[in-house]
Amino acid sequence: MKTKLSLLFFFLAFSITSAFAHALWIETTANGKKGQAQEVKIYFGEYEANEPDSAIKWFSNLKQFKLVLTAPNGTTKVLSTSPDVHFYKASFTPEQNGTYKLSVVHEVADIYDKAKIEYYAFADVAVGSTKINTSFPIEAALTIRPEKHVLKQGQSAVYQVIYSKTPFAKQKITLVNAERKAIPTETDADGKFTFKPSQKGNYFFEAYKEDKTAGQSNGKDYEKVWHLATYTTQVN
Repeated sequence: MKTKLSLLFFFLAFSITSAFAHALWIETTANGKKGQAQEVKIYFGEYEANEPDSAIKWFSNLKQFKLVLTAPNGTTKVLSTSPDVHFYKASFTPEQNGTYKLSVVHEVADIYDKAKIEYYAFADVAVGSTKINTSFPIEAALTIRPEKHVLKQGQSAVYQVIYSKTPFAKQKITLVNAERKAIPTETDADGKFTFKPSQKGNYFFEAYKEDKTAGQSNGKDYEKVWHLATYTTQVN
């Protein structure tokens, strides 16, 4: 009996750790064309290990996420999504020049390890212009904001991480390069860091913050909040 209880505890602990270690992220091409459909994919899993979870295994209410598209003129709409094998897919057709912003802000319904989990995912699509779109969901407590939406190999750009409307200063974040190797990075006193891609491909940024404020969500008590934000971009 003790053995069975020990095994049950192990699997529960592994499930909690695995759920938290996972991230939600958006993949799409960085450049779009006016009048041409743009494909978008939303993944959940381990980005660095290239191990996205099967869409049917997404935990709690994660499948109920909303993918919001913010157009260059500031208008927003929720895009329809449908499950594939390892991701959810969506598409939109740009009608304006400028930068379109894709975002997901999702609160996990269940409480894990006495924590409420908040996932945030961002990606940008530039159409005929590289003008910055500074729109971010007001309910996103943790955001990763680029100075430039489109980068070429060897170019550099400054990114800023904002938590609770203030710079995420002197904090460690993770940058995963095109070879899926993690590069430890730290923000400065203004919550900024410099990104200079050495090769073409997809890049992934991840920021994490634990807020030890207690509360109640969906009738369930929690002692802390885990905020996990990702930003993905394609370097040409």
